[in-house]
Amino acid sequence: MVQVFRAFFCLIFVFSVFLLEGRCGVGRPDDSNFDCQHAFDNGLCGVWFPEDPILFRPFAADPRQLTYSVGWRFNDRILPKDIIPISFYDTFPLYRFCDVGPWRGQLQIEIDGGLWAVFAPCSYSAPLINADYYVGLPITYAFCDWSFRLRFYHISSHIGDEYLIEHPGFDRRNPSAETLDFFASYDLTRDIRLYGGVGFIVHQDDSFRMKRFSAEAGTEVRIQRLGFCDERNNLVGRPFYAMHFRYKPNFRKHIDATYVLGYEFAKICGTGRRWRAFIEYHDGYSVEGQFSKLPTNYFGFRVTYGY
Repeated sequence: MVQVFRAFFCLIFVFSVFLLEGRCGVGRPDDSNFDCQHAFDNGLCGVWFPEDPILFRPFAADPRQLTYSVGWRFNDRILPKDIIPISFYDTFPLYRFCDVGPWRGQLQIEIDGGLWAVFAPCSYSAPLINADYYVGLPITYAFCDWSFRLRFYHISSHIGDEYLIEHPGFDRRNPSAETLDFFASYDLTRDIRLYGGVGFIVHQDDSFRMKRFSAEAGTEVRIQRLGFCDERNNLVGRPFYAMHFRYKPNFRKHIDATYVLGYEFAKICGTGRRWRAFIEYHDGYSVEGQFSKLPTNYFGFRVTYGY
């Protein structure tokens, strides 16, 4: 484990040195970036605990996006037919450098954590089936229409006690892993976002082994023309469609894909958090801890609040 953390912090150092080659404090921030505006006005290179919009937005169709959410899932092939998935998260931004690298972008160091859980509402006492706990250390960087994220994170999974009581023969394992991943995102137009990245498991529990390599990609399309913009109430809304694809060597049946279609609301000026309501279709493999090696598909409806 010590070697894992050493490797991670060495990567942080190399990544930061490369980006910090640019001069600090010469450029001007975006007009909506009040924290960096304050830093420039006071001759600073950055700002502690920034509250401006985040640099790297989560993926709208990712089943493991960091967000507050609640929903209803229908006809899951692995879990009970009716499921309530929920999630909680928060991001703690530590420091943002405001004029970094040859592209004079912004770089942020942060900590984030989250929980994803699934309940069986139609079973006696609506038991918790599974809960996945997450904590991550991302470094994000953005300039123009590009954004990047280098992240080291831990995720562990726990089967619900009532579920184990109701399934006495269940072979409980301990899915737990530390992973390093890198993603890039590009806003092709005002309406279209493309992204992709790779990940590598650097350490995992021997009771639940997964192949180490993974890759993910997707796109998001927002149709501004079909939305609205209410300047008086500082609100904007628009329909969106998104796709998210995952690949792992353990996926032997077919590709893992998630599709979502819905509507989102946000403030015109603010931190960038959004309310979303959407339908989703997942066809591939489960994302729920110990069930993640099993193929499944389902429909669902979710409401989320986050970036």
